[in-house]
Amino acid sequence: MKPGLEYLVGRGDDERHVRVRRLGKTSSGSIRYGVTIDEGPELEIDAVRPVEDVLSLVHQTRSWEAGLVETEVGFEVEVMGVHHELDVIDPRRKALRMSEVAGTNAVKTQMPGRVVRILVAEGDEVVEGQPVIVLEAMKMENELKSPCTGTVARVCVNDGDQVQARSTLIEFA
Repeated sequence: MKPGLEYLVGRGDDERHVRVRRLGKTSSGSIRYGVTIDEGPELEIDAVRPVEDVLSLVHQTRSWEAGLVETEVGFEVEVMGVHHELDVIDPRRKALRMSEVAGTNAVKTQMPGRVVRILVAEGDEVVEGQPVIVLEAMKMENELKSPCTGTVARVCVNDGDQVQARSTLIEFA
Protein backbone atom coordinates (compact mmCIF):
# COMPACT_ATOMS: atom_id res chain seq x y z
CA MET A 1 0.00 0.00 0.00
CA LYS A 2 1.20 3.48 -0.73
CA PRO A 3 0.92 5.79 2.29
CA GLY A 4 -1.56 8.63 1.96
CA LEU A 5 -4.01 6.74 -0.20
CA GLU A 6 -7.25 4.95 0.51
CA TYR A 7 -7.69 1.27 -0.23
CA LEU A 8 -10.35 -1.38 0.06
CA VAL A 9 -9.00 -4.22 2.17
CA GLY A 10 -11.05 -7.37 2.11
CA ARG A 11 -11.24 -10.93 3.25
CA GLY A 12 -14.02 -12.70 1.42
CA ASP A 13 -17.12 -10.49 1.44
CA ASP A 14 -15.89 -8.36 4.37
CA GLU A 15 -14.43 -5.14 2.98
CA ARG A 16 -12.98 -2.20 4.90
CA HIS A 17 -11.90 1.23 3.74
CA VAL A 18 -8.35 1.78 4.98
CA ARG A 19 -6.43 5.03 4.74
CA VAL A 20 -2.70 5.00 5.44
CA ARG A 21 -0.56 8.10 5.66
CA ARG A 22 3.07 8.41 6.63
CA LEU A 23 3.58 10.63 9.67
CA GLY A 24 7.39 10.45 9.88
CA LYS A 25 10.23 8.57 11.55
CA THR A 26 10.42 7.77 15.25
CA SER A 27 13.48 8.14 17.46
CA SER A 28 13.94 4.34 17.30
CA GLY A 29 14.16 4.43 13.49
CA SER A 30 10.76 2.95 12.71
CA ILE A 31 8.24 4.75 10.55
CA ARG A 32 5.05 6.09 12.12
CA TYR A 33 1.85 5.78 10.11
CA GLY A 34 -1.63 7.12 10.67
CA VAL A 35 -4.11 4.33 9.87
CA THR A 36 -7.86 4.88 9.66
CA ILE A 37 -10.25 1.95 9.20
CA ASP A 38 -13.69 2.83 7.85
CA GLU A 39 -14.83 5.92 9.79
CA GLY A 40 -12.94 5.03 12.96
CA PRO A 41 -10.28 7.12 14.71
CA GLU A 42 -6.81 7.44 13.24
CA LEU A 43 -4.42 5.00 14.93
CA GLU A 44 -0.73 5.83 15.16
CA ILE A 45 1.26 2.70 14.35
CA ASP A 46 5.05 2.39 14.29
CA ALA A 47 6.35 -0.09 11.75
CA VAL A 48 9.74 -1.49 10.86
CA ARG A 49 10.71 -4.36 8.57
CA PRO A 50 13.62 -6.10 10.38
CA VAL A 51 13.88 -8.80 7.69
CA GLU A 52 12.18 -9.45 4.39
CA ASP A 53 8.61 -10.75 4.77
CA VAL A 54 8.36 -9.69 8.45
CA LEU A 55 6.81 -6.50 9.76
CA SER A 56 7.15 -5.39 13.40
CA LEU A 57 4.27 -3.17 14.55
CA VAL A 58 3.77 -1.10 17.71
CA HIS A 59 0.53 0.66 18.72
CA GLN A 60 0.67 2.44 22.07
CA THR A 61 2.32 -0.18 24.33
CA ARG A 62 1.38 -3.32 22.35
CA SER A 63 3.62 -4.90 19.75
CA TRP A 64 3.19 -7.60 17.12
CA GLU A 65 5.26 -9.30 14.46
CA ALA A 66 3.52 -10.13 11.24
CA GLY A 67 4.64 -12.37 8.43
CA LEU A 68 3.87 -10.35 5.32
CA VAL A 69 4.12 -11.53 1.73
CA GLU A 70 2.75 -9.56 -1.18
CA THR A 71 0.52 -11.51 -3.58
CA GLU A 72 -1.03 -10.67 -6.93
CA VAL A 73 -4.16 -9.33 -5.22
CA GLY A 74 -2.93 -8.19 -1.81
CA PHE A 75 -1.05 -9.78 1.06
CA GLU A 76 -0.69 -13.04 2.96
CA VAL A 77 -0.43 -12.01 6.62
CA GLU A 78 0.27 -14.15 9.66
CA VAL A 79 -0.15 -12.61 13.12
CA MET A 80 0.05 -14.58 16.36
CA GLY A 81 -0.21 -17.87 14.46
CA VAL A 82 -3.34 -16.87 12.54
CA HIS A 83 -3.11 -16.75 8.75
CA HIS A 84 -5.06 -14.16 6.74
CA GLU A 85 -5.36 -13.68 2.98
CA LEU A 86 -6.18 -10.04 2.37
CA ASP A 87 -7.16 -8.47 -0.92
CA VAL A 88 -5.93 -4.89 -1.19
CA ILE A 89 -7.73 -2.95 -3.87
CA ASP A 90 -7.29 0.54 -5.16
CA PRO A 91 -10.98 1.56 -5.38
CA ARG A 92 -10.37 3.00 -8.82
CA ARG A 93 -9.35 -0.47 -10.03
CA LYS A 94 -12.10 -2.41 -8.26
CA ALA A 95 -14.41 -2.42 -11.28
CA LEU A 96 -11.63 -3.89 -13.42
CA ARG A 97 -10.86 -6.57 -10.81
CA MET A 98 -14.53 -7.53 -10.48
CA SER A 99 -14.67 -8.28 -14.21
CA GLU A 100 -11.74 -10.72 -14.12
CA VAL A 101 -12.50 -14.43 -14.41
CA ALA A 102 -11.72 -16.26 -11.17
CA GLY A 103 -10.18 -19.72 -10.94
CA THR A 104 -6.83 -21.38 -10.96
CA ASN A 105 -5.43 -24.78 -11.77
CA ALA A 106 -2.43 -24.79 -9.43
CA VAL A 107 -1.49 -24.68 -5.76
CA LYS A 108 1.03 -21.92 -5.09
CA THR A 109 2.61 -20.82 -1.86
CA GLN A 110 2.42 -17.17 -0.88
CA MET A 111 5.12 -17.52 1.78
CA PRO A 112 8.57 -19.12 1.64
CA GLY A 113 8.76 -22.43 3.44
CA ARG A 114 9.63 -26.14 3.42
CA VAL A 115 7.57 -28.96 1.92
CA VAL A 116 6.70 -31.31 4.80
CA ARG A 117 4.45 -33.83 3.03
CA ILE A 118 2.93 -34.29 -0.40
CA LEU A 119 -0.52 -35.86 -0.01
CA VAL A 120 -1.23 -36.64 -3.70
CA ALA A 121 0.58 -38.10 -6.71
CA GLU A 122 0.45 -37.32 -10.42
CA GLY A 123 -2.71 -38.84 -11.90
CA ASP A 124 -4.70 -38.69 -8.64
CA GLU A 125 -8.25 -37.34 -8.84
CA VAL A 126 -8.95 -34.53 -6.33
CA VAL A 127 -11.95 -32.45 -5.34
CA GLU A 128 -11.95 -28.73 -4.60
CA GLY A 129 -10.89 -28.12 -1.01
CA GLN A 130 -9.08 -31.46 -0.62
CA PRO A 131 -5.73 -31.21 1.23
CA VAL A 132 -2.91 -31.86 -1.25
CA ILE A 133 0.34 -30.71 0.42
CA VAL A 134 1.68 -29.68 3.82
CA LEU A 135 4.04 -26.72 3.93
CA GLU A 136 5.96 -25.39 6.93
CA ALA A 137 6.11 -21.59 6.93
CA MET A 138 6.98 -19.33 9.85
CA LYS A 139 7.40 -22.39 12.13
CA MET A 140 3.84 -23.57 11.46
CA GLU A 141 2.59 -26.44 9.32
CA ASN A 142 -0.03 -25.35 6.81
CA GLU A 143 -2.23 -27.79 4.89
CA LEU A 144 -2.77 -26.37 1.39
CA LYS A 145 -5.90 -27.43 -0.47
CA SER A 146 -6.85 -27.98 -4.06
CA PRO A 147 -8.47 -24.88 -5.61
CA CYS A 148 -10.41 -27.06 -8.07
CA THR A 149 -11.78 -30.50 -8.86
CA GLY A 150 -9.60 -32.35 -11.35
CA THR A 151 -6.57 -34.54 -11.89
CA VAL A 152 -3.10 -33.89 -10.52
CA ALA A 153 -1.12 -33.15 -13.68
CA ARG A 154 2.25 -32.42 -12.07
CA VAL A 155 3.81 -32.34 -8.62
CA CYS A 156 6.51 -29.68 -8.92
CA VAL A 157 8.29 -30.27 -5.59
CA ASN A 158 9.56 -33.07 -3.34
CA ASP A 159 9.29 -33.69 0.39
CA GLY A 160 11.87 -31.53 2.19
CA ASP A 161 12.24 -28.95 -0.62
CA GLN A 162 12.65 -25.30 0.34
CA VAL A 163 10.30 -23.12 -1.71
CA GLN A 164 10.14 -19.39 -2.35
CA ALA A 165 7.03 -17.23 -2.11
CA ARG A 166 4.72 -17.57 -5.11
CA SER A 167 6.21 -20.98 -6.10
CA THR A 168 3.94 -23.39 -7.96
CA LEU A 169 3.74 -26.62 -5.94
CA ILE A 170 1.10 -28.72 -7.73
CA GLU A 171 -0.63 -28.29 -11.11
CA PHE A 172 -4.02 -29.72 -12.08
CA ALA A 173 -5.51 -30.74 -15.42
